Amino acid sequence: MKSIFFDWDGTLVDSIPLLFAAHNYVRVEMGLAPWSQQEYFQFILYSTRELYPKIYGKDAVKAQEMLYKYISDNHLQNLQTIDGAEDILIELLGRGVPMGIVSNKRHDALEREIKHLGWDKYFGCWVGAGEAARDKPEADPLILALSRHSVPLDIKNVLYVGDMESDLGCAAKAGCACAFLTHQPTTGDLVGRYKPAYTAANLSELKEKLIRFLDN
Repeated sequence: MKSIFFDWDGTLVDSIPLLFAAHNYVRVEMGLAPWSQQEYFQFILYSTRELYPKIYGKDAVKAQEMLYKYISDNHLQNLQTIDGAEDILIELLGRGVPMGIVSNKRHDALEREIKHLGWDKYFGCWVGAGEAARDKPEADPLILALSRHSVPLDIKNVLYVGDMESDLGCAAKAGCACAFLTHQPTTGDLVGRYKPAYTAANLSELKEKLIRFLDN
């Protein structure tokens, strides 16, 4: 049975402004210069638990706590869905396609956002950062998500949808196809390097590709 798993931030919801502000809040509080948008997209390949020790060293835990508090205080009221996201989910649900979420957002925050939107009805499972032994771009969280889904799934029949290099890397290491949204400024040579099965500039275009995947 074919299944489709999604990244969360930048793929189905637009939380980039919030995350950008949150990371820069921490940087200023820790005495560092704020990131430019280009710097931000370069650094968020890795999850916070892997990135922050490299940046903040012995103060990594303190920095993470500051980040999580900022996000917790602000994320639900600033949460915005990307145009066309729920249309895709409704279409796939109607077709009986098993779906899940694999994100580098901390698991508890991810779960709150999914339930806040009422989108838990679409997904058989969701896995955020910290749940698996390693986060994206490793395969661990996607493999864990498959094991948690109520429907038995084969990684060879999975299409993983994302918009960052960490998503491409996760899919490649897990051994499944990837659909890549090219709307971020980090696209560069990623398509040529990873050769995703599908590319799309936006969710309207992606919807056509997902239906093609299911019908093949």
